[in-house]
Amino acid sequence: MAEYGEALSERELEVLRLVATGASNREIAYRLHISSNTVKVHLRNIFAKIGAESRTAATMIAVQEGWVEVPATPSAALPPTVQEEVPVPVPPAPLPWSRRITLLVAALLAVVTTALAWPRGVGRGAGREGLLPARGGSEVSGGISVGGETLWEERAQMPTRRAGLALAAWERRLYAIGGQGPEGVTAVVEVYDPQNDTWTRAADKPTPVAYVSAAVVDGGIMVPGGCTSDGGATAVVEVYDPQSDHWSDVTPLPVPLCAYSLVVYDGRVYLFGGSDGEETLGVTLVYDPASGRWAERAPLPRARTVAAAAALGERIYVVGGYRDGRALSDCDVYDPAADHWGQCAPLTVGRSGLGLVALGGQLYAIGGGEYLGFNERYDPPTDHWTAVHTPLTGVWQSPGVAMLDLIIYAVGGWTNDYVGLNLAFEPLPLRTFLPVTEQ
Repeated sequence: MAEYGEALSERELEVLRLVATGASNREIAYRLHISSNTVKVHLRNIFAKIGAESRTAATMIAVQEGWVEVPATPSAALPPTVQEEVPVPVPPAPLPWSRRITLLVAALLAVVTTALAWPRGVGRGAGREGLLPARGGSEVSGGISVGGETLWEERAQMPTRRAGLALAAWERRLYAIGGQGPEGVTAVVEVYDPQNDTWTRAADKPTPVAYVSAAVVDGGIMVPGGCTSDGGATAVVEVYDPQSDHWSDVTPLPVPLCAYSLVVYDGRVYLFGGSDGEETLGVTLVYDPASGRWAERAPLPRARTVAAAAALGERIYVVGGYRDGRALSDCDVYDPAADHWGQCAPLTVGRSGLGLVALGGQLYAIGGGEYLGFNERYDPPTDHWTAVHTPLTGVWQSPGVAMLDLIIYAVGGWTNDYVGLNLAFEPLPLRTFLPVTEQ
């Protein structure tokens, strides 16, 4: 063991251990209840004491000296059911060369269509860390731009790193609920204010759950079921009232479920697929707030977990998912009026743990892959998927995805570790519409 001039204090060790997990200065400050400036002071002292010049070097020294314990396997802290049904923490097996070439070609096409898709400028706020490409090796780009127009922008990071969370938009705020992080399944609720680019803490969810979705209905945010810390699923349905910062129970699910997909259509909540903790299911359930009851509808054509759903026009689309050890490219379309399923063109690649948002008459599939080089956009009239920009390549699964003020947000997720990234995507340029009047 090396000799150092001065021993680290208990607080400095706490900071160093959090640095070793990849936590940002903002997250360290949040966890230790100190300011970001205080974190920077601690880091300067730590670097001086141990002779490190960077966070990476400090982490290596901490591991060598035994100040930080490295777990034997990255997935050891995950519930067994989550490991089996939700592929977020499982290292991907090598793809066949034919598949790699196909993905490479698709990624190159995405690059060509985005022209000069490379970072320009520095993100708002000093000292922000993240995973977006950076120039000079020390600063994080504020976004990816094409032709001078910013498409992705990194915003203030979510304080609690996690994947499988529910993300809901309500009254110009985003609510990040539950999920699973380095310390297991959580009940944390954090609220993002885009105008001020800040996060605040709200009342914890009574039941900690992961791999859930949220539905905004009747002025509240409903979170059905979820994966529990013991590897099972729950049927509990809890609703959060943002105005009173209070949680309450409503009618539970007919069966325990987690890793499902969820959407609101015509004032009702539609739930598709998921796991009951042991089996992958293809159920379709509908909740009517007026009666407070769940009803069963025509099941999914194929049972699956961690798919994504979005309503567009008079149809609901259920895309991707996970089944039998692999990510799916399935695209199914549901007619709520007829209670009937049809098919749509499959995704370009299989995606599990993705987000799906309807915007401008099209669908945007965000994340959800192990070898990602692009996101995808679906055009219903042509029944065709095309590659669109992604801020992250490689593994990116189970972020919370929601739309607020015509901006798509992707928050948290798994990228070979839990992250608190907060990424904003504005695919539609601002337009001015002039009213037409008769002369």
